[in-house]
Amino acid sequence: MRTLGKLFIIMAALLALGAAFVWKHLTASATPEQLTAESASQPFTSATSSAQHSQGLPRLAAPTATLAAERVKAFESLKQRAKAGDAVAQRQLAQAYDACFVVNLDRQRFVTGYEALRMREPEHAAVLDHLAQQRMAQCDAVDGGAIVPMELIRGWYAQAAQNGDLFARAMDNALNLRPYDTARATRLMDDVVASGDPAAVYALGGNMSETMVENMGEPYRALVTGPEASTAWMLAGCRMGYDCGPESTEIVNLCLLSNRCLGETYEEMVFATLKSDAERQALERKIQQVMDAVTP
Repeated sequence: MRTLGKLFIIMAALLALGAAFVWKHLTASATPEQLTAESASQPFTSATSSAQHSQGLPRLAAPTATLAAERVKAFESLKQRAKAGDAVAQRQLAQAYDACFVVNLDRQRFVTGYEALRMREPEHAAVLDHLAQQRMAQCDAVDGGAIVPMELIRGWYAQAAQNGDLFARAMDNALNLRPYDTARATRLMDDVVASGDPAAVYALGGNMSETMVENMGEPYRALVTGPEASTAWMLAGCRMGYDCGPESTEIVNLCLLSNRCLGETYEEMVFATLKSDAERQALERKIQQVMDAVTP
């Protein structure tokens, strides 16, 4: 259960960390703005349609010029808000770059992997086609389809964390593998509980490391212990309003990268994996325990 609860966010972190060698030329002191400018100068070389055609895939309908322009406008607006210092926009920009890391790193390889997945799961091909099309179209709008440096993702998460976004604070800790002591673990929990922020609740569950659990102070220890804890926090965030639907970033990542394309919400996916009523009841109790702690 704990492994399942962590899967979505940690998958993105590992993808970013795994490609560090590509960006050794980037300095640790580079600003997110500098990295944005550099990545924008390195667009991918294979157009989506030609990549699909070369692999024998069904040609996905290209977005209309108006829709493509709207996506670009929305991304540029998000980037401007992030540059202006909006912490939530900075976190959302990091998430947008994170979601496009694999897609824009090598579009041909992404399409090849998509084809292989499509062949393994023909009964889910319609869902996969739709989600892959949506993801590629979204990533075309991210700096014009430019390759995303790992440090750009880290940089914007770190900037958002510094400016107070709790989701980004949890994600920044995970990306940089920072262990928790009691003071830091308890302080993060204090802030998340006080915020009542669905995104922060979700992120805390997804980044519930062993050192956080081991060093959590009272009165929170019971909220982070047990095999259901990580998943319960994530599902509590979903129930509070964080987007965990079939087309949310995390669910689409799971579909495109780890072979589960069933059109489910995160909650539906979790409960489908449970083997007994006792497990379902235990998870429900833990979710309620979390929600009682974080909602007025």
